[in-house]
Amino acid sequence: MIYAIISFSASYIMFVFCLFQGVLDMSGQINELHKAENSSKKYHPMRAGLWMIPPLKIMLERNRLKKILLNAKSDTDIKKFRAFYNVSNQSTAWAYISFACMLDSIVSIKTLFDAFRWHLSIPVFVLLSLLIIIVGYAQVMYRVSDDRKEKIGAKINRLKKQ
Repeated sequence: MIYAIISFSASYIMFVFCLFQGVLDMSGQINELHKAENSSKKYHPMRAGLWMIPPLKIMLERNRLKKILLNAKSDTDIKKFRAFYNVSNQSTAWAYISFACMLDSIVSIKTLFDAFRWHLSIPVFVLLSLLIIIVGYAQVMYRVSDDRKEKIGAKINRLKKQ
């Protein structure tokens, strides 16, 4: 029983923090694009939720990269876009890891219910699975939000004054 709780907790934590790393890498992609001339206006980033499905992320990234490379004007731009491509590969890897951890956390729901000998119907299982995904996604989006950055900045400023 305790192992089922530990397994569920570990699976959920892995899902959330792999997703968090993927989102951080995606923001790294955006930073690489901002370094290129006016590219941030032309090539909008993907919505963070869409890339939780890795094959979709790869397809969207491939199309985006083709557009970027077709419009590259100088060798400097091409070098910057290569850096973008490297960061894109990193975020793709994290997308797959996060997806696997999400599936593992969904499976661990069933394991947890089995350990307590509770019946788990399919609608309840689906609702709990969606809840796990939504709560994890919301937690990550909060961690990367501007509000959180402002709160941390305010705490740092208060500590400096003491």
